[in-house]
Amino acid sequence: MPVRALRPFCIRLWRLALLAAAVLVIRHAVQSRDALEAAAALAPERLRDFFPDIQSLGEANPANGWRPALDAAGQTMGYVTTTAPESDRIIGYSGPSRCLLVFDLKGVLTGIRLLKSHDTTDHVAEVVADRAFFRQFKGLKPGTLPEQPLHMVTGATLTSAAIAQGVMEKLGRAAGTSLRFPEEITLEEVQRLEPTAQNLLPSAQHRGGFDVLDAAGKKIGIAVRTSPTADTVVGYKGPSDTLMLLSADGTTLNRMALRRSYDTKRYVAYVTGDDYFLNLFNQSSLERLADLDFKEAKIEGVSGATETSWAVAEGLKQRARSLLEAQPTGWLRQIRWRWQDTGHGAVLISALLMALTRLRGIAWLRHAHHLGLVVYGGFMAGELLSQGLLTGWAAHGTPWKSAPGLLLLGVVALLGPVFSGKQLYCHHICAHGALQQLLARRVSFANRWQVPPRLDRWLSRLPFALLGLVFVSVSLGLGLDLNAMEPFDAYIFQVAGTASIVLAVVGLVASLFQPLAYCKYGCPTGALFKMLRFTGTGDRLGLRDWLAAALLGIVAVLA
Repeated sequence: MPVRALRPFCIRLWRLALLAAAVLVIRHAVQSRDALEAAAALAPERLRDFFPDIQSLGEANPANGWRPALDAAGQTMGYVTTTAPESDRIIGYSGPSRCLLVFDLKGVLTGIRLLKSHDTTDHVAEVVADRAFFRQFKGLKPGTLPEQPLHMVTGATLTSAAIAQGVMEKLGRAAGTSLRFPEEITLEEVQRLEPTAQNLLPSAQHRGGFDVLDAAGKKIGIAVRTSPTADTVVGYKGPSDTLMLLSADGTTLNRMALRRSYDTKRYVAYVTGDDYFLNLFNQSSLERLADLDFKEAKIEGVSGATETSWAVAEGLKQRARSLLEAQPTGWLRQIRWRWQDTGHGAVLISALLMALTRLRGIAWLRHAHHLGLVVYGGFMAGELLSQGLLTGWAAHGTPWKSAPGLLLLGVVALLGPVFSGKQLYCHHICAHGALQQLLARRVSFANRWQVPPRLDRWLSRLPFALLGLVFVSVSLGLGLDLNAMEPFDAYIFQVAGTASIVLAVVGLVASLFQPLAYCKYGCPTGALFKMLRFTGTGDRLGLRDWLAAALLGIVAVLA
């Protein structure tokens, strides 16, 4: 292939490589800082509002991450943990959030505090201001669910949903342990049900369970227990913990045995001495157990210990249900499709038609497209691409599960300029750009005003300087409020900050005199897409490419 033909391909690879390297630098820098902040968040002096007499924290429980809060005498006053690492992979709008969880001695959640959020500042502020949002989690225990559907914060739905999911997943992980029945499953008790068992390893398939291995290291079963899922199921006097030996694939209950019970000893003895009851559920699939109707199946309790045996059976049923709910699903089933994602898909189709066909030459249709972008993309959905959003994705990953349509817009915005040479997002998708186009030259005397050429050249460099400032700030942790640098949050007026609103108004007024004034002279997000744009065989590496590479190298060394 001739060198001239390879040139466009190499330039595209070079620019994509710069983008990928910038993402890696941001991710490494942000995650390194997060690790240090996470350790500092659990310092005893920062927990005195929950435990006034705290002197130290004990070692973390390897099963659930809980750390005991200890007083001067070494007595446990309660437990603390954070929603990390479970919450680190739950992306809200632009990033994950981490919360402190405080439990009393009975394992009841008594306090919650937002420690760190990488979501946009305006969305986070809206969640913090909603006291009812955090209050709804208090009183929960591991393995339990709120009595009412979780309340999400209007105007910050993705952010609050991610925080809530992090809390609930942490409680779900803790459901593998129990403060009421703290004793872990032992090899000896498993061998009573399966004599060939020789070793136990933590199960990757069922949380809180153990893979049962024979002498050859072959997996022959999975051992789980009903606690703490069934800790609230009380028989005659108290709850019971039952060992469940599942098949090797984890789908069938092979055998069961009562481990420990707070019920009356005599009633417990009746249950443990009834071989018929103890073998009644053998070879039952988890699906059958989870939906089992005791009366319909004519399952009777142990004579003389009906309530105790009923509690054991109900515990098996609830644990089977929880095991089924925790089973992994395909990636398609993990996606939560929203009405906004359908709207983003429609916007994308409309944008492609306007960009790649002659429809853009029809004035009324072009204006209708722009008006639709402003109404839907700006004021209804309120999900515009910004530096706060894109750098959050770079640092922590994308919200492909919770906001797939928004992610698709981001992919098109980044790759469209590379492969089509067109600014698809800026010209045909961005609500703020659309509103500027609708306002362009709408004032009669504005048509006579022009930006002087020298000033135009200097102002045109400002977006690229701002883009570099964003990269430096995020990588080095300078704390710059990225959302205050752009006007996009102004469309979500109920959460917008003053800076975003001022920028939006100033940019729109300027667009009356200079078409797309903000896009040309102030938008760092547009500058990123412009850097990726490729205009054909005549394109070449320029000063911006080399400056970007130099800045990337310097920051990579400092970060």
